[in-house]
Amino acid sequence: MRRSISETEHSESDLSSGATTESNSSDYEQEDRHHSSRVHDSTTAKRDNVMLPRPWASSGGWMCFLMPLALASRFLNAPPCKEQVHLHLMLTVTAAGMCVETLCFFVYFFADTSILAKCIISLLPGTFTALGFGFCLGTSWLFAVVAGFLMIAGYQHFYVCMMRGFSRCFTYGEASILFQGLMLFVISATYRLYELCSADADAKTFSDFDRLNLIMLNALMWLLILCVLVIAVPRLRGPIPFYLLLGLLVVAVTSAPVTSPVPIVALLQFIFRDPKRLQIIGFYLVLVLLTGATVTWQLRHTVQANTRVRKIFHLLIVLVFVPGVLFQCTLLYLATGIALAAFVVLELMRLLEIPPFSDRLTDAFHSFRDEKDAGVLALTPFCLLIGCSMPLWLTPCPCSGKDTLILLSGILAVGVGDTAASVVGSKMGRNMWGNSSRSLEGTIAFVMSILLSVWLLEATGLLAMTQAKWFATIFAAINSALVEAFTDQVDNLVLPLVFYILVGLA
Repeated sequence: MRRSISETEHSESDLSSGATTESNSSDYEQEDRHHSSRVHDSTTAKRDNVMLPRPWASSGGWMCFLMPLALASRFLNAPPCKEQVHLHLMLTVTAAGMCVETLCFFVYFFADTSILAKCIISLLPGTFTALGFGFCLGTSWLFAVVAGFLMIAGYQHFYVCMMRGFSRCFTYGEASILFQGLMLFVISATYRLYELCSADADAKTFSDFDRLNLIMLNALMWLLILCVLVIAVPRLRGPIPFYLLLGLLVVAVTSAPVTSPVPIVALLQFIFRDPKRLQIIGFYLVLVLLTGATVTWQLRHTVQANTRVRKIFHLLIVLVFVPGVLFQCTLLYLATGIALAAFVVLELMRLLEIPPFSDRLTDAFHSFRDEKDAGVLALTPFCLLIGCSMPLWLTPCPCSGKDTLILLSGILAVGVGDTAASVVGSKMGRNMWGNSSRSLEGTIAFVMSILLSVWLLEATGLLAMTQAKWFATIFAAINSALVEAFTDQVDNLVLPLVFYILVGLA
């Protein structure tokens, strides 16, 4: 199943090969020289057939355990809703198989082993996944073997190709989380759309969440197809072909018969049925305007955005997620998909230099990037959105009203705790942790800000807490704070999963 790096084929026309953007402003000459150096390294990597992870960071191999642990935690004290048990179990087994594949990848390519050992290592992840399907899901062994090996082979091929194509963008651990999530999305979307097309789909009554979830899955699948086409076909990277594809994407999203009535009508009916939704949408539009104003203000200043300026976006996303989770969960779930799609389209415009927005997007990337944006991708905003949204995406039936604390995991860890640690640590930090740039004062602020936020939500009657939940919250806050203090990975990805796993024990 496994092929060595020198044998794995990749696209001769990589998306990142055309992603270099030259800025004419003298304020960005140094950034452009670094950017050109990274593109040269990327070209060298493709010529030498090697992968270059994000520099100045460890491999982060331990992160491959987080996704399967997050999915498995739902089976401990709060099992998935009945209609989602089979799908959630399938996703958990697949995530565990991809975790084994990542570990075997490290051993296969970075350890000195015999040919026999490499053969066994190559077959182990597919075998593990097939056994999981056979014993846990009760599928036929033919399906278990074929599906298990195909899924693992797809994950391995995609992992290697993306690590090569987007050189220096990810560590191995960050890539494992992102690509596990992408594979799980494809599996979930395929499963749901197949369920829709099954013989008894007409007899099934869809709730608002089910209907909007299908619309979102359909939209993101079409967006994924657009991205694949742009990567595979260089002729589609010009402005005219790109906007034609974008127009076809809009038609497919709004008119595809995945719901009855069609998605655009179903969406409008959902929005106008409840006046509170219109108020929340209006509030979200105000936050979007504030975000645009923040970016515009920063671009008028030639200095690089500091950490405290970037944390403004953390505060804005808190204002998006907290009222959404508490009052309009289904609307928030849909909004996360729309925001992710918008981020992807804007990033494509920047990478492909599509007018009229590419220059401003490039300026914003240069102004707001930090040390973790070492490659051509604007990784930080994606990880902020993904980290806050993962509890919603990983939880089966998230809007059932039973998992409010868990759904707030991402926003508590990143929007509240990480922001407090950054602000307090930069202003008052005096006692530094050993082998870390973080301070003890920032770590204490991380824990106390989360506990204070949860207490306020409980005191106002918005969040029901028990003794077990308080114990789990304290335990999760302390451990997440320690991870934030010592990790050199993208904490917007790591912290929500750590908090989600630990608080889910209650």
